[in-house]
Amino acid sequence: MASAGQADRPATVLIVDDERSLTSVLSKVLGMDGYSCEVASNGKEALDRLAEARFDVVVTDITMPEMSGIELLKLVKKRDPEVQVIVITGHPDVDFAVEAIRSQVDDYLIKPFEMGQLKHAVHRALQHRALLQENRLYREHLEERVQKQQLKINQLFLDGLQALAAAIEARDRYTGGHLDRVMKYALATGTELELSERQMWSLWLGSLFHDVGKLAIPDAILNKPGPLTEEEYDEMKKHPELGVEIIKRISFLLPAAMAILHHQERWDGAGYPGGLAGEDISIEGRVLAVADAFDAMLSDRPYRRALSEDYAVGELERCAGSQFDPGVVDAFLRAMGKGFPSRAPLSLGLGVPIAVPELALVAHAEVDPREAAE
Repeated sequence: MASAGQADRPATVLIVDDERSLTSVLSKVLGMDGYSCEVASNGKEALDRLAEARFDVVVTDITMPEMSGIELLKLVKKRDPEVQVIVITGHPDVDFAVEAIRSQVDDYLIKPFEMGQLKHAVHRALQHRALLQENRLYREHLEERVQKQQLKINQLFLDGLQALAAAIEARDRYTGGHLDRVMKYALATGTELELSERQMWSLWLGSLFHDVGKLAIPDAILNKPGPLTEEEYDEMKKHPELGVEIIKRISFLLPAAMAILHHQERWDGAGYPGGLAGEDISIEGRVLAVADAFDAMLSDRPYRRALSEDYAVGELERCAGSQFDPGVVDAFLRAMGKGFPSRAPLSLGLGVPIAVPELALVAHAEVDPREAAE
């Protein structure tokens, strides 16, 4: 592990947290993997350490006296963009998360976390740092090599997006694996519809972040073990608009906006939030509506067991022309008959294929929150 730093020294990690017991534990755990660790109790002390020595990775809490972890992140990135910053917090907050992303955070861990998660985050951060350094060193004279390194950096960027989406999904204990499945179904359907590269990229992002608005939904509603009341359902129906409010502050997520906003609209105009109908609904939203509902029906819920695949297909066919775009349903069923193969979009126009997980088409034990065909 230590070799991930410079060739002549072990990788260096600065751990910043006002809980001395935590910094001690993290320092010992990472030290056992060969990292050279130092600790600081707040952001100002961390800046002093950074002025005295070079660090490859900074692991910092958000809430600390004198200087927050977000302020420290900004100052570290301003001084040296290649230093990797991993933010940890015991109080996840939407505004903090958005600000961290905008400030170029490299990873975001929520307490309590497994030590294996931290080790993986540090290892990935060091890989990213090494690639950034190689890219800088070879930029002027080895254009072909630089391009290859850029592709790897972009793949790490995509990995980061998927990690962020997974962190969002983890907030709802019933939705494990939902995003991966919806992504696979949606991209396969988009392939059948011969969507453009831009539409496929928007669909991929939308698949990952269509439920990001649920970050603003109270846990008591999101994880209620039973059907929602009318008032609770009205609150849940706000999540598409809340999702757009969140991602519009993050420029690289903007292509997902229409998919997020429209995935609960209905072909007949009876959906939400805009009551749009037919082709006034974006194609990304129409595709996600079908993929999302299909996965919901194949998932267990607190108040019912997972429905059969045959039943789910029958519901899609029955609701084609009312809830769903009939053309999208046809494309989905064609893709299903082929095993959901898909043409992954290229990331940022630079040719990085997006890995689509192989998923068996079986009933799942995870629960999709509050969406299904009617």
